[in-house]
Amino acid sequence: MVTVAAFAGDAVTRLICSCFGLIYMWELEHSLRQHGIEMGGWVLPPPGDPWCDSVDECDEEYAGAPIEDRGAAHAFLPYDLEVPIERIAESMEHPVEAYQLTLLCAVASLIPNQTRLVVDSFLGTDAPPILWGGLVGEPGCGTYHIIHDLTRPITVLRALEGFFSQQPDAVERFLSQQPDRSFLVVQDDLASFLWDIGPSQSDKGAKCIQWLKLHSGNGAMVRSGAGERVFVQHPSVSIIGRIWPPTFRGFFQRDDLLTDLLWKSFVWVRVHLMSNFNTCADPPPIPSYLYGLLKETYSRIRSSQPIQHVLSRVGQQYWREWCMEVREVVSRETDRRIRFSLSGMPEQAARVTLVLHRLDEAFIDRQPSLVVPADTLLRAIGFVYRLQKHAAHIRNELWGTRRL
Repeated sequence: MVTVAAFAGDAVTRLICSCFGLIYMWELEHSLRQHGIEMGGWVLPPPGDPWCDSVDECDEEYAGAPIEDRGAAHAFLPYDLEVPIERIAESMEHPVEAYQLTLLCAVASLIPNQTRLVVDSFLGTDAPPILWGGLVGEPGCGTYHIIHDLTRPITVLRALEGFFSQQPDAVERFLSQQPDRSFLVVQDDLASFLWDIGPSQSDKGAKCIQWLKLHSGNGAMVRSGAGERVFVQHPSVSIIGRIWPPTFRGFFQRDDLLTDLLWKSFVWVRVHLMSNFNTCADPPPIPSYLYGLLKETYSRIRSSQPIQHVLSRVGQQYWREWCMEVREVVSRETDRRIRFSLSGMPEQAARVTLVLHRLDEAFIDRQPSLVVPADTLLRAIGFVYRLQKHAAHIRNELWGTRRL
């Protein structure tokens, strides 16, 4: 049983005086109880009302914009990370989303695996800190350096723990030995991983189903190094890898439900070769100060405590509004693969919101707050929309107008 602390003080007085506030608190408590969480203890709130979101002039400027554009009032990542990453991406002619996605997958793998974000207290909808990402690009386009530069601090941390592999075959041993920790799979050849876990006649999709269970964050049986089967209640495995366009097409031209679910579980970014591509020149490593920022931030996230977060009241209103819009878009889409991608956007946005929140708080060395502000959700929604454009671009580039 996990216990979370609620806020007291002036904020509670306002909530008690507000009928809606009381209803919201009841919804929150009821939702958390469904997830085995009891509200208990009272601590002083941070400055301002923890259940409401402050609105600045930038937010007001974008208030009438489509919900996917409202997050444009804020930098997507913490500013001191965003600026150097944008400069590197621009110098390499890379989409900045390739770096942002890789960074978020790395951060997700450091968040304690019991952490969750309740995005809808009416329905009890929550999200785990699990992200699967893939960079689609030709050899030499720089995807190797993007991934390894941004995950190198994690590789060092894992080595200090005695885990020198970040390959899929190390997942079960890691989870059986450290069931409260999260794991990052770094896959240089994502195609081989997909073919290995993909549906096959020999295992009738059993391996694929096992990995899809890991993506859900629900309980799973794993094998320890000694061959014993161990139940892990909250497995948390994130993935980042790179894949060559022809092999990407070769795998995802398969026509079956499990392949569709794998497509939906990943988010993709297309990375092209530079216009002045030189096969002999490696891109420069990331600046030492950026590596230092990443190392310190990753360490803080890794040492943080599991928390059952809840999206703010305004954020939940945005969430319900946006989910209705997504359902309408899905109903109009005729391409099955794109329809699967679109239908997965709300879940992906919820997960990105959680990971962004923990990154924001760790970067400024602050204890993560229970309530996640609405602007974090808006940033996540905008990011997921940009990723969806990459998926549609990849789909059209590799398959053209032929519909699956």
